[in-house]
Amino acid sequence: APTRLLSLSRHSQGIYATRRGWFEPAVRLGDSGSAGQLAGWYHDLERLDFAEEALHFAESGIVLSRRLHTMCEAGDCLMQVAEPVDS
Repeated sequence: APTRLLSLSRHSQGIYATRRGWFEPAVRLGDSGSAGQLAGWYHDLERLDFAEEALHFAESGIVLSRRLHTMCEAGDCLMQVAEPVDS
């Protein structure tokens, strides 16, 4: 596959944890994501009676990073999308 240049320059290109929990991604690295599309679910393991929270992309782009299935703390980056750069 040809090399593609991507830009990651805005905070809104990422999805971040707001509390302690578990992230379950709905997309894979290299997938295209559209603004508003489901990116994954966040599970609050301290409040098991709460349903998982659906997380959506704020911007469109290529999934550049994705947190593995593991515990997350507030502020952890869960996923990022980068936009292609026209050459």
